[in-house]
Amino acid sequence: KAVVSTQSTGKQVIRLVVEAHGDVHLDPILMRACQEDIAYICPRRDHGKGRVIECLQATAKRDSNALSQSCGSMLKSRLDMWAAAFQRAKEYDSALEMADDLYRSIESSKYKHELLAYFLLSLVIIVILSFCGGRWSKPKPVNKLY
Repeated sequence: KAVVSTQSTGKQVIRLVVEAHGDVHLDPILMRACQEDIAYICPRRDHGKGRVIECLQATAKRDSNALSQSCGSMLKSRLDMWAAAFQRAKEYDSALEMADDLYRSIESSKYKHELLAYFLLSLVIIVILSFCGGRWSKPKPVNKLY
């Protein structure tokens, strides 16, 4: 077993594992092992948001022999890995720590100025739209004929 030496490296590994759980295409080893099964069992399944993995899991639960041996064993190992990663992720699940991680990743990014500009532009657009929305939804006065 490989040992992760630092806590920040451990957080990054856990984040990668959790993100890979969402889409089979982010895990090339699982994708290669299950490519034929996906084409045969889940051909019309929309990709993304974990739908293909859910299809494979549901198929494995219904009939353990429905998946090929390589896909079944790889899916089982990935499910075990994801369960362990989710268990470890609970340790790092405070909002303050996530905000700190986000700040550090933006601060170390070479695109930090562009990210700040996009954020401020989005904020300005929201403020402008809220002012306009208030004007559009305001009831118009009724002209009284006396």
